[in-house]
Amino acid sequence: MIVGIGVDLFSVPRVEDDLDKGEQGLRDTIFTPEEIAYCQTKRYPAQHFAARFAAKEAVFKALGASGLSGSHWRDVEVRVERNGRSYVILHDKVREAADSLHVSNVFVSLSHTRDWAVASVVLEATDGRPADLPK
Repeated sequence: MIVGIGVDLFSVPRVEDDLDKGEQGLRDTIFTPEEIAYCQTKRYPAQHFAARFAAKEAVFKALGASGLSGSHWRDVEVRVERNGRSYVILHDKVREAADSLHVSNVFVSLSHTRDWAVASVVLEATDGRPADLPK
């Protein structure tokens, strides 16, 4: 059963500006070392950073506000399989929020152009219902 969906659109030039200004602290606060390493191997890193930021936002939207107090941007990590398929790893407070909804799968789709990055996320529950719905 689907227990959450989220979508986010983010400006690539905004990320480019931050990276051009040497905003490495911001980059290091939002992205995991693995995400940074992946994005930096790309011809246009800002597009990949923007897509990952959009994915993080989409996960937060799909989970809603409950249980996310004290969470961090790096609690949502976007990785890529060898075949190019993106997937999400949840950590700490975000993982706890997902567990409270019985989330077993996080589906993510990323896309980007020179100017925009978009991500959509679907959360699927293990037993067909989130913890707070009647049985």
